[in-house]
Amino acid sequence: MMEYDVLIVDVDGVVWIDGEPIRDNIEALARIAETGVEVVLLTNNSTRSRRAYSRKLAAIGLQLGPDRIVNSGYSASLWLREKHGPSKVLAVGEEGLVEELILQGHEPLNPGDHEYAEAVVVGLDRGLTYRKLEAASWAIRRGALFVATNRDNAYPTPGGLSPGAGSIVSLLETATGRRADVDTGKPNPWILEAALRLLGRKPERLAVIGDRVDTDMELARRAGVDGILVMTGVAASRGDPIPEWVKTVKTLKDLL
Repeated sequence: MMEYDVLIVDVDGVVWIDGEPIRDNIEALARIAETGVEVVLLTNNSTRSRRAYSRKLAAIGLQLGPDRIVNSGYSASLWLREKHGPSKVLAVGEEGLVEELILQGHEPLNPGDHEYAEAVVVGLDRGLTYRKLEAASWAIRRGALFVATNRDNAYPTPGGLSPGAGSIVSLLETATGRRADVDTGKPNPWILEAALRLLGRKPERLAVIGDRVDTDMELARRAGVDGILVMTGVAASRGDPIPEWVKTVKTLKDLL
């Protein structure tokens, strides 16, 4: 750990799987934080707000404030505000995404108001309905900005891999014949930039920790930093090929 000033750590598949804590990784992160290494959690999951993540993490033994947590809902909301200003948004997602949109000054719309949407922001939505998809597709076809929070096609659960936000994005792309204008989640370096802004500095020694090769390790590659793959989530489940430059650990206790 003396190699790094900051660790950028994934949540799903690293801290927990579908809400079930991965104790070895949690204990290791708590010990690492005590050494003075800065820990920032970075997740493509937009279902919880950063405030809700902070509360849930505290309940399982990780004391991290919202200013040390970045999710794809925050990343998408920040990108939209900076590139297009406060907007009227039709959100395909859950409460966490809506909260982050509001905090960045956007106005969430109901599906019935789709004709007023200036942007459609798509995240994981486990309460997805045909009505919501229909309204989103109409808004996108009419010319609303099409923002994907991330393209993760699946995420780990105790029963196996379940459809992720990327599956919903792909569905809307097929329905509208239009590709999303931007994907603000991993592996887009934009989401890492959002995390480093919260730190207020760009550390010289940085590593990205995660359980996916296609998002976490690809983010590390694009950003030119070290990647550490932990075998407690997607990579272990799918048997993904691991690039030679990636460091691999069974659990985060191996880092200690």
